[in-house]
Amino acid sequence: MFDSDCVFIPSEVLHSKNASSDLSSPITKLIVCHKSQKSFERSTRRASRSIKQIWSSYVDAKNDSTVSDVYLLCGSNTNAKDRLTKEFESTAACIPVEISENKVVNVVKINADSRGDGLNVMFVDLDSLSTLEHATSVSEIQSLMDEIVTLVKDKHTLMHVKSDVISHSIASIHSDNNRDNSKHIDGQELKSFLTVQEQAIIKSHLTGDLIRRLNKKNVAKNCPLTNHAARFIQSSINAGERKEICRFYNYDVERGCLRSMKAQRNKKLKGCDMDHEHCHRCGWQGHRAFECTNDATTDANKSLLFQESEDGEITLVSLDGDEFKPTEPRDIPVPSLLVLGGRCRGRTLNSCEFLPLSPSDRSWRALPNLQEHRGSHAACSPKGSGIVFVMGGGGVDGNLDTVELLDLKKSHQNSPSDGTEFKWSIMSDRLSSARHAFGAVSVTKDNTHTSYAVGGWMYGTKSCESMEKLSFKSSQHCRELELQRIARWEKCNPILTPRRLHSVAANVDGSSIFVFGGYIDERQVTSSIESYNIETDCWSATDKLPYPEKSCPLVQAVPDWSPGAKSSFLIFPYSENNTNETMREVLRYTPNSLEKFEPVVVPNVDKTSSVEHLQMPIKNWHSFSATVSQSLQSAYVVGGLIDSKWTGRGFSLDLNTMKWQELPEMSLPRRRLTSLVIE
Repeated sequence: MFDSDCVFIPSEVLHSKNASSDLSSPITKLIVCHKSQKSFERSTRRASRSIKQIWSSYVDAKNDSTVSDVYLLCGSNTNAKDRLTKEFESTAACIPVEISENKVVNVVKINADSRGDGLNVMFVDLDSLSTLEHATSVSEIQSLMDEIVTLVKDKHTLMHVKSDVISHSIASIHSDNNRDNSKHIDGQELKSFLTVQEQAIIKSHLTGDLIRRLNKKNVAKNCPLTNHAARFIQSSINAGERKEICRFYNYDVERGCLRSMKAQRNKKLKGCDMDHEHCHRCGWQGHRAFECTNDATTDANKSLLFQESEDGEITLVSLDGDEFKPTEPRDIPVPSLLVLGGRCRGRTLNSCEFLPLSPSDRSWRALPNLQEHRGSHAACSPKGSGIVFVMGGGGVDGNLDTVELLDLKKSHQNSPSDGTEFKWSIMSDRLSSARHAFGAVSVTKDNTHTSYAVGGWMYGTKSCESMEKLSFKSSQHCRELELQRIARWEKCNPILTPRRLHSVAANVDGSSIFVFGGYIDERQVTSSIESYNIETDCWSATDKLPYPEKSCPLVQAVPDWSPGAKSSFLIFPYSENNTNETMREVLRYTPNSLEKFEPVVVPNVDKTSSVEHLQMPIKNWHSFSATVSQSLQSAYVVGGLIDSKWTGRGFSLDLNTMKWQELPEMSLPRRRLTSLVIE
């Protein structure tokens, strides 16, 4: 199958202007590789017409491309079989094919032309044929393809294939060789690439130096960001600056740091801003971690700071000690501020930490890591439930639809009664669609906790209008395992204007949910505010943010728990270099009032005549997260970018005095994070 007369092309170029032949030698098999299930299923619609177009464009425009036989291997997908038998006006027969020692699959064969001298067409979902429990390995791909192709032998064949491994391989070959993605890849080149990858995977298991895997489902588990903690270099020249050491450069034997490689080929692209001079394993210069022979006795999971002296000596400082305390039982007091996931200098994080909000203990400590790396995700915690939900977001390989939960009450148990650990677990039920850049909020009423997920970014320019809810009763017995079994997401009426990067907040009495601003598509921002009546399940267009429509900033909004507030919200605007002073002001929004938007006035303690309007504590602050505590009557703003640089800084706002106070800096700078207060 992986021979020179076999050619692979990605499905996304079929309808492009570049879809034409550049083949210098005759071929017998053309394989169209699909990376999405939707694209693969689309190939079975009006198949005869598209088959002729593809074969004539890439292989032979002169000869007849009449379809002789059609073969279908799509697992339990019966729709494709019904469509193809109807289109070719023929019946289907099943042919048993042994694809491994203990597995036989039935191949559906449709005889489209009784002459039998035309073109053979195959539709093969390789991912559904895997004999492994979770994924299709590189060696298994080659074995499956060799078995399947025996059905057509040396006849001219057009094959549509759905395979994560092959699609990722083709994309990697195009990227590594700076090649136009409309160009074909012959079978021998692909086989060579797959063989190298398989050897690298085997080597990683023998040496422990794990690298990225092609398999989409295993990337997060095996990439350097997961298997090696962040480490930093600090030189004696600039002792106040730490620079993170690039883990892809140090541990990916075959490709190294792709961001740096692409920037070398294209000067318009931003390269990697991490350190490529020091070894991530020992801290010395001149080699990479997978080449390191120094006696490094430190655990790969420990976060370290390498301090380099003037004479080049390296001193190790653990960042897992006093600067970042591990979680111990009974170590999460109420109330506490939680920050979860996010992005840091091109990395998507799974680390979480919390800050006790008692005056006597103000240092960040670690929470268990999320099961999946997430950025631009959503999170909420129903008041008094002790359960934290983290949902969706952008993962290592794309948008996520999974939901994780953490039962904080387990942190108070030395030996949980159900035998489970204090860690995040993934719920069995998922969001209706994978997405990121959306919002979530929880409302508790009549002993029922309800969490809502609103809007988001699905793919491309597509914003999401979806709203869905997850409800459960407050009970001593309704803990993690029960939630795993019984809790299900239910669809609500969609928002009026699909959007992403918006803010979501519930009013203080829990009767309505509001969404503020956001992006409609990749360029168009909206200033609209919509409200959702929980009782009637209805949305209404409420107001508009008081900013120019074309330059409306993104905002974070929280319910206003300050004394005397009347179902108001506090609005914290993002700001950039060109933001004027007025747009940096914190606003109070009160729906259904005469003055809906007003600057927040700082109480005048000195009884002077001047009026001070509350502003954000830092200029040029963007992509932060905001949350609020009802019991402490304080709001919290953390993370994001300051002057376009990642930050771990944060501030609390006393809603009585309207004064900002800086918080201890987080252990990791992060943006597009989520934050919430447990109380």
